[in-house]
Amino acid sequence: MFLISITFVIAGEVPADTLWNRANSHYSNGNYQEAAHLYEQILNENGESAEIYFNLGNACFKQNLLGAAHLNYERARRLAPANPDILHNLDFVKAMQIDKIDEVQDVFITTWLDDTMNVFAGNTWSIVFLTLTVLSLLLLSFFIFSQTSRIRKLSFTAFCLFLLLSAASFYLGYRQRNQTLNRSEAIIFSTEVVVKSTPNNSGSDLFIIHEGLKVRIIDKQGNYYRIMLDDGKSQGWIPRESAEII
Repeated sequence: MFLISITFVIAGEVPADTLWNRANSHYSNGNYQEAAHLYEQILNENGESAEIYFNLGNACFKQNLLGAAHLNYERARRLAPANPDILHNLDFVKAMQIDKIDEVQDVFITTWLDDTMNVFAGNTWSIVFLTLTVLSLLLLSFFIFSQTSRIRKLSFTAFCLFLLLSAASFYLGYRQRNQTLNRSEAIIFSTEVVVKSTPNNSGSDLFIIHEGLKVRIIDKQGNYYRIMLDDGKSQGWIPRESAEII
């Protein structure tokens, strides 16, 4: 079943103030446009939040704004990549799209890295890295100062293991941060867009895409984006106003 409930406020991330309560009240009463407006105001005043983006996506979906719903679910996923509610709603919205694109399958190692990376979100990888680093240093001190041969061997083995895990957590955190900051993807907002061969109206028509589709931006020129679809082959130019960067 499609999840449309309001997510709970996580302490320290979403201010449980009057604006938040009013937005939730509007949503519960079916006033989705008013709720969406207030969620956007909260984002403008307090910064990004996976919970607000998720709720905003729900409010947009209730208004049949497929592009806006997909956009906000994608933004929520960037901040909380392992959240099952976000992933479920994201899959649901993708299934409703007119365009069905056969995605290029990543190699196993890339898929595995992404799955492992998404176990934690936000600054959690930084905390994991610092914790493992401190433990590595403690184990190193045991190795250096211990007078017992057995303890020295065990502490050195554990030190090497924790140092390896620390390096892995640093890499996964760095990889996740890069993906979060990467703004090369966009969601189509126009009902229908004709993809052109050149960054102007005089170019030939290549193919048509529709609202809600996610595309990759590979170039910019004037008022046009050069986009590529997830099949890794189809590409062309679209007006900038027809898409919103994630």
